[in-house]
Amino acid sequence: MEKHNPKVLKKASVEKPWLQFYPEAMQSFVPTDDTLTEFILKNNIECDKEILEYYGKKFTLNQILEETDRVAKAMTALNIKENDNIFVFLRAVPEFVLILLAAEKLGVSVICIDGLPEDQANAIIKANAKVAFAYDFLPASEEALYYEKAGLENIVLVSPYTFTVKDEIPDYVDKSIKSFYDNAVACDDRSIAWTDFIEKGNSVTYDVSAPKNPDRPLYCSYTSGSTGPSKQVIHSARTINGLLGQLVIPGGIGFNLRVLHTLLPPALVAIATSIILYNIASSNYLILSPFCEAEDIDLEFLRYKPNQMIAIPMMADILMNSKRISEDYPMNDLYVIGGGADSVHNKWLDKIQAFLKKHGSPAVFSMCYGLSEVGSTATNPRPNGDFKNCGGGVPMRGTNISIFDPDTLEELDYGQVGEVCVHGPANMVRYDSPEDTAKTMKLHSDGKVWVHTGDFGCMNSLGELFVYSRGLNKRFGGGNLYTTVMENKVVEVEGIADCFFVIPADKEHEGYFVPYLYVVLDKGVKLEDVEGIIRSKLDEHEQPKEIFVVEKREYFHFKTNRRILAAKILNGEH
Repeated sequence: MEKHNPKVLKKASVEKPWLQFYPEAMQSFVPTDDTLTEFILKNNIECDKEILEYYGKKFTLNQILEETDRVAKAMTALNIKENDNIFVFLRAVPEFVLILLAAEKLGVSVICIDGLPEDQANAIIKANAKVAFAYDFLPASEEALYYEKAGLENIVLVSPYTFTVKDEIPDYVDKSIKSFYDNAVACDDRSIAWTDFIEKGNSVTYDVSAPKNPDRPLYCSYTSGSTGPSKQVIHSARTINGLLGQLVIPGGIGFNLRVLHTLLPPALVAIATSIILYNIASSNYLILSPFCEAEDIDLEFLRYKPNQMIAIPMMADILMNSKRISEDYPMNDLYVIGGGADSVHNKWLDKIQAFLKKHGSPAVFSMCYGLSEVGSTATNPRPNGDFKNCGGGVPMRGTNISIFDPDTLEELDYGQVGEVCVHGPANMVRYDSPEDTAKTMKLHSDGKVWVHTGDFGCMNSLGELFVYSRGLNKRFGGGNLYTTVMENKVVEVEGIADCFFVIPADKEHEGYFVPYLYVVLDKGVKLEDVEGIIRSKLDEHEQPKEIFVVEKREYFHFKTNRRILAAKILNGEH
């Protein structure tokens, strides 16, 4: 931890310099006691305006709420009741929205996890859940696992085609959907088709609403586990609204953007909150295309011509490398593009910005900061700012972010590196583990509970956040390994097209880590041409144990494949 002089300490958490970037009317934020449904209704002026599209099928808010009531009654007919847990294994489809809002109506918790079947079965056991929602192409072997090992009583099987206009599904999407039915699919008598499930609700003629409680656990999701063991993050209507209230323009007046969302599932908190619920609450027009293959994202982009697109680095790479987007294709109407999930170096940011400029887009690719524990999004882009050198934007208007010494909990000064901590209305209720919760949510001397993110960076006097590393990896002999900072040094070298570090555990020194560097070289460049220059750019403790040349950056589950590559290094497989 870097030393500082406490006599001249300035506290960002008190001064909140980032508020200078917000209009005076938006510099305060008062959370409400609304349910999620109440919040959405308050922020939609025209409930008969179409706000959601899924392969040709279009929904108004009134239609969404009508379908929600049907789902709530069907859940009741299936004996789902207040304080129960249900699991949802779905992509970003309309049914997810209906299930979540219906669960709130009944006082039920929705748990999402996007993992291996065994992990999902163990999560079901831990939650003592009796019902799950999955696709009707669920493999029979996985279905049996959930019944026989996990103890489910029913699985509601959702067809990807239920809320579609089939003639409007493009061939490449339809081919993708049909490929999921190639294996033996669910066949147990306890499994219920969605249409039959809804039919069961017709027998329920009474009000099924549970008592209003915005603090009741509502949406729970397991973290990806990219920086440690996966944990279940619990959010309530209050914490979700704490995020949405900072994102939605006050007064319910939005920009009515056409927003395209593709592959990322609602098991990711950012997708459920900052994408799906935010756009519904904002009266934007949200287009869902979760069944296009990754390599066809460019086709959906061309088909829908969105004003805004969630394009994490993996997706942005697909757009930039597309042979189907012509050199002179106009993107003048693409106002917003960006996303988190993965850190990026300066050369990559320059590349995507040049791509957008070439196509006439006024957008600046934004890499704002957030994580599941704080509702997903914690910062906004700074006006006229950029995201180079690990820039992560400025805190949202109702969110307090500062840098702390993780050992003493002392707040650090501007420019000093420490742990990024967040206090705000969107902070999670807790993990499902009290021990994990106590390690992450800590009471500070200011009387506030702060989420300790485990991420390290600094803040400047303008209130701009710079995140150097997800988690803190120390090297034996001294020195912290800040991955993005190190990558920015390497990509300065002529002949390096791309690079990323993988930092597995040090097998010889417990608790420490060793960096390995992966590079993509320009055509005609050899490693021996640049290795010496690369090493001259890095400090002694940053020197990679080995440098590997690869043809391109490898992704797994939407992120650079650091975790699996680290495991291969440790197993001697590389």
